[in-house]
Amino acid sequence: MKTLTCILVCLSAVSAIRAQVADLTGTWSMTGYSYVENGVTLDEMTEEMMGDTLITNFFFLDDGKFRQTTNMSGSGTLDTYEGTWKTSGDKLVITLSVGGRNMDLDYTCESSDNILVLTRTSPSGTSKIVSSYRKKQ
Repeated sequence: MKTLTCILVCLSAVSAIRAQVADLTGTWSMTGYSYVENGVTLDEMTEEMMGDTLITNFFFLDDGKFRQTTNMSGSGTLDTYEGTWKTSGDKLVITLSVGGRNMDLDYTCESSDNILVLTRTSPSGTSKIVSSYRKKQ
């Protein structure tokens, strides 16, 4: 009986992880972000504030490839970055190729009801950037 219970729990965990990955596949548009330091929000941008002017889209492809388009780099143009993505539990790692170098971006992720919340925490743990995205239909 214990063996059967263990097998069922393992299968449930694998199914939950696969469901989370399936939920990320697709196109996501940024709806807001905040910068938090020592528990205090120092900067925040809402969807209303971003309007049609500030754009960031994430494209999570089935084959583990990733693309980001954004006009928030300060260049004045819509820039595109490409790389890969992978998840493990509630962790998401996006590896971007920027200027010929690979850069890993580690996030904690939560998703529900077509909303994705990504949290990137500083190595010291004192600051974090929390960004939210809505899945495009």
